[in-house]
Amino acid sequence: MDEQLKADIKQSIESSIRKFFQGKQVKASHVLDLLLPNERRIRSLIGGLETSLGITVWQPVAQVIAKANGFTVEAKKLMMPKPLPQVLAQEFDTLIRENKEGWPPMEDCVARLREAARGSDRDNLNLVAPPASKAVDLYLSKEGKEYAFDLKSVQINKRSGLDFKIQLLEWYAYKLCEDPSAQFEARIVFPLNPYKVDWWKRQGDKAYPLERAKDAWVQDEFWDFCAGQGNTWAEILEVFEELGKEGFGENFRDIFYS
Repeated sequence: MDEQLKADIKQSIESSIRKFFQGKQVKASHVLDLLLPNERRIRSLIGGLETSLGITVWQPVAQVIAKANGFTVEAKKLMMPKPLPQVLAQEFDTLIRENKEGWPPMEDCVARLREAARGSDRDNLNLVAPPASKAVDLYLSKEGKEYAFDLKSVQINKRSGLDFKIQLLEWYAYKLCEDPSAQFEARIVFPLNPYKVDWWKRQGDKAYPLERAKDAWVQDEFWDFCAGQGNTWAEILEVFEELGKEGFGENFRDIFYS
């Protein structure tokens, strides 16, 4: 990674975190505010940043890296046909019901949705924006291919994997309904792995039926894809370390200890 790109990543992280904390206030609303006001404020502010890292920090950093690798960051949104044409809707419902027998590979699911889309009545499609819970966080394109990503927290619940799988299938159905010949890939992304072991060893049971490396990418898989080279996450960490040594966190002392 060249120095200019690392400088751009650094600027993105700085501006994103500054924007997040701008005007932030924690209102006294908890009994612990009476006992540990500073600690409660810090926990609230940092917890909010941790929860929103996907959109606050990782999305803009990924955009910077992807642009440097020749990707176009698409401003357009993935649109939802409302309703799905009957043939496509029936195939989608069939795929969901079949999970009781075990999920087929995602490429098989996509092939079936593509075929159903081709056989559907797609005249006069009514395309609307999907609800926020199903919206794409990052939409990239390059060399005729399009990629949709949902950036998730590394901590997931027991049912999360099934919900994410269905969401990916919905995204494929939306895109293929609009264009059955589209070269389109969708992924759930966990931008960092906080564990000292493989993420799938800690979260794999909860992530089922997501397929490793096909439906979901963890840390290096995503960042190296955006950059088109290896070791990207390690270099991102170097930028964070540099900001820490420069005392970047001191910019927010008045917010934490006001």
